[in-house]
Amino acid sequence: MNTQILDFWVGNFKTEEDFYQFAEEDENYYLQEEDDDNYVSKFAESQDTVWFDHDLAEYGFEDTNPNIYESFSEYSFADQWLPILVSKVNEMNLKFEINSLLFVSQGQIPKPVSVENEEFSLVYLGGIEIEY
Repeated sequence: MNTQILDFWVGNFKTEEDFYQFAEEDENYYLQEEDDDNYVSKFAESQDTVWFDHDLAEYGFEDTNPNIYESFSEYSFADQWLPILVSKVNEMNLKFEINSLLFVSQGQIPKPVSVENEEFSLVYLGGIEIEY
């Protein structure tokens, strides 16, 4: 078995549209790659990372169920990382309901950070090792 570490963020966004505008690749990035102020996504910009491989990321917005287990159990390798993620969330005593999740292969974001502003909260929980 091979192992890999995934970096995780949980968040609260006002709407599903706001979240996907934040997390998804900006198609214009590839038209303007030479522009130093151009980031592959708003998420990448929030992490001060110009580009990372979105194929190595998974993310979603789930506001229909406040239970983290039920909301995110269908994501890749969730049986391995979800119990650890819930434990980390409980330790942090977050002040918002989690309606969004983003994870990416460790190393894609060199210096992962939490980001909070008037529009959203996104908290970096650290890395979790999985087997695949």
